[in-house]
Amino acid sequence: MKSIFFLILSSGYVFGFGLSNAKTNNKTFLVGGEEIYQTKCAFCHNGTVKEAPRLEALQNLSFNRIENALKSGVMKIQGASLSQEEISLVAKFISKIDSDKRTVSLGICNETSVFNHQKNNLKVPNWGMGLNNQRFVPSKHTSINEQNIGRLILKWAFGFPEANCARSQPTIAENTLFTASQQGTIYALDLATGCIRWSFQADSEVRSAISIGFDNNGKANRLYFGDFRANVYALDLITKKLIWKKKVDNFEQATITGSLTLYQNRLYVPVSSTEVVSAYNPKYECCKFRGSLVALDAKNGQEIWKTFTVEEAKPQDKNKIGTQNFGPSGAPIWSSPTIDTKRGLVYVGTGENYSTPTSATSDAIIAFSIKTGKIVWIKQTVSQDAWNGACTMPDGANCPKNHGPDYDFGASPILIQRKNGNDIILAGQKSGMVFAMNPNEKGKIIWQAKVGRGGIMGGIHWGMASNENTLFVPINDREAYPADKDKMAFSGLHSIDVNDGKFLWSNVLENKCGDANWSCGSGISAAITLADGLVYGGSLDGIFRVFSSKTGKILFEFDTKQTYKTVNGLEANGGTIDSAGPVVLGNQVFVNSGYAKFGEKAGNVLLCFELKNEIK
Repeated sequence: MKSIFFLILSSGYVFGFGLSNAKTNNKTFLVGGEEIYQTKCAFCHNGTVKEAPRLEALQNLSFNRIENALKSGVMKIQGASLSQEEISLVAKFISKIDSDKRTVSLGICNETSVFNHQKNNLKVPNWGMGLNNQRFVPSKHTSINEQNIGRLILKWAFGFPEANCARSQPTIAENTLFTASQQGTIYALDLATGCIRWSFQADSEVRSAISIGFDNNGKANRLYFGDFRANVYALDLITKKLIWKKKVDNFEQATITGSLTLYQNRLYVPVSSTEVVSAYNPKYECCKFRGSLVALDAKNGQEIWKTFTVEEAKPQDKNKIGTQNFGPSGAPIWSSPTIDTKRGLVYVGTGENYSTPTSATSDAIIAFSIKTGKIVWIKQTVSQDAWNGACTMPDGANCPKNHGPDYDFGASPILIQRKNGNDIILAGQKSGMVFAMNPNEKGKIIWQAKVGRGGIMGGIHWGMASNENTLFVPINDREAYPADKDKMAFSGLHSIDVNDGKFLWSNVLENKCGDANWSCGSGISAAITLADGLVYGGSLDGIFRVFSSKTGKILFEFDTKQTYKTVNGLEANGGTIDSAGPVVLGNQVFVNSGYAKFGEKAGNVLLCFELKNEIK
């Protein structure tokens, strides 16, 4: 007889789970994964827990991917209460795709060469488009401008297999684009056609941009990236094989979300975690994770230094059901580190503490010595901010007393030199505040500006852009912190003078969501990009827009929420644009579409736009 599993619901009903029907009190109950899903999973995935993807997004994942998530991935803690048979049943119920269709054979390039060196050697080597994370493309590196932006058309689309998100921002060297997928597959794509030159399989999901290393002659020779399990990889571009792999944090929920920064043969690795989600479970001992910045030798992966952002957690009070709590914890680093070559410093922004007691290092810009990893200075802008996922639930047991607003620095700090020759750090926070800090005076605030209302999902979420004169600030005021709920939202794009923080223009975007049944909005959560008088950005409603940097006027608009026939033979879909920002180079623009978290619209496509009259 097949095994039967029983679960008693709060209503008193008993469900039997297994591979055959079960009888209880002469009544036959349906047996299978749907019941397990409804009793164990639906509460979070029906929109109650905002971090959790909805069922329709999970259905885009294969049986194997869902099973692995419950056994060893992001849902490991939740899956611990299920048997292997229950895990298989619920994975079978959720998945609506055939994992055997996971193939890239239709998209393989005909040619064998990887690089085709061009005279101008165009490249986008990292997430921030430079060590300062300005996300600024000089006019000499693009032929797209205000006069010809109207001729931008879709050239090709690439579909990510078994994915409901497209969040790894592309990087480029010569004629090859590098990106990654939820499956942990690294792709080297031909810029002109989107065909696959080659691929590499990492151990788990890769969320960040892939950093490119160059030899002494300026030729790309290595790729560096981190995965969901806090592993860092180095790949050889000649052999397409792994050179080394290094795990940078052994904490079970440690992960790498921010992109690595490469400078003088050292990799600077930001470490974050999913423990903020584990805290939903009232039986989870919240919390022990310690954010950190790690420096690795790019040649061999050896650790040079590692600096934590909080002290080691110690037992604190027990929560309301008697589970032991720990603290301090948290202060994760979500974004790409910024290099200050002049002062020998590396800057990061940190998130909130997960539990009490709070630290002086949360919600802060921190400067580390490049050589030693020693913390040189800290500028905290919001104190006493202890928050975790339980705070989004009614009476969440692990939510800290008098919890804070979750006002991370999720966007990378930007280092610029103004026209007067003085350097400043520009830091945007989820509070909606922008701070200009003096790197010569330990981050002393020069000016600050309230640009957005702020909230758990923004104000400023993933990344701003700047040149020497102007800072461009995307705002995602989708959900307000309770104290700010009556304030006006400023979702859209805003322009600020870097010298004094005064507004130059604002474009609060029209809400075009209509009767969307997913978490839609006009906010710009994803990073933006500045290039030759244009600002490129995508919003939660799935619309990709190009703005005039002078006036804020929308010059180009494309709704990515479509179904695409892709160059690699998949039927891919666009959705919410979040996290990764557009990449601009030459006569092309690359945009990711699809983001299943926070109830947003799933998708799995990378889009390539190109000037119409320049297509060959």
